[in-house]
Amino acid sequence: MCAGQHRPVGKVSEIVGVGTLPAARRRGLGLAVTAALVADARSRGVETVLLSAGDEDVARLCARLGFRSVATALIAEPGD
Repeated sequence: MCAGQHRPVGKVSEIVGVGTLPAARRRGLGLAVTAALVADARSRGVETVLLSAGDEDVARLCARLGFRSVATALIAEPGD
């Protein structure tokens, strides 16, 4: 119903692909999966865990797990 992953490189890992099926949303599953991914990363010696929040609502939820905004993400696409 909800899944995600983290990709460690040395002492840093990025949480990616956290998604919840529409029928299971608004139950805290995404937050629980994110917390489990942080715990797994930490258990593997990761010191810095990062993620890109899709919007301000997601950013506020991630703040409950200790994440804070530190930069601005940018993207370049074909035709830009």
